[in-house]
Order: sequence, then structure tokens, then C-alpha cells
Amino acid sequence: MEKTKIELIKITASEGMTLTNGEAYSKEIYLGVNDSADNWREITDAEYEEILEEQREKEEAE
Repeated sequence: MEKTKIELIKITASEGMTLTNGEAYSKEIYLGVNDSADNWREITDAEYEEILEEQREKEEAE
């Protein structure tokens, strides 16, 4: 039998902010084994809403 200890790292956006790595967006992120908190940054919720609106407009144009 093999026993392995796994460390789970969770990062949470500050109030009024959203986390992003440039491709994904979330309020909470559980980092994978090959991920780092350095890969994520916070943007304002207003910035996130602008990104969503741009994506909606792009999808409607297609």
C-alpha cells in the first residue's frame, strides 16, 4: 500500500474582485499540482463584466 500526502492550496479573490489567469475567471481557485498563485491576478468585477460583454458580442457576430 502506498500512502501519499497532498497539499491543497485555495486562493480567493478580494471583495469586489475576480481572479484570472488570462483565460479562466473565478472568485475561488484550487491550484493544481503544476499551477502557482503567481499565475493568477485580480481584476475588478467591472473589468470582468466588460470582458463578458465583449465575449457575448463576439459570439453574436459569428
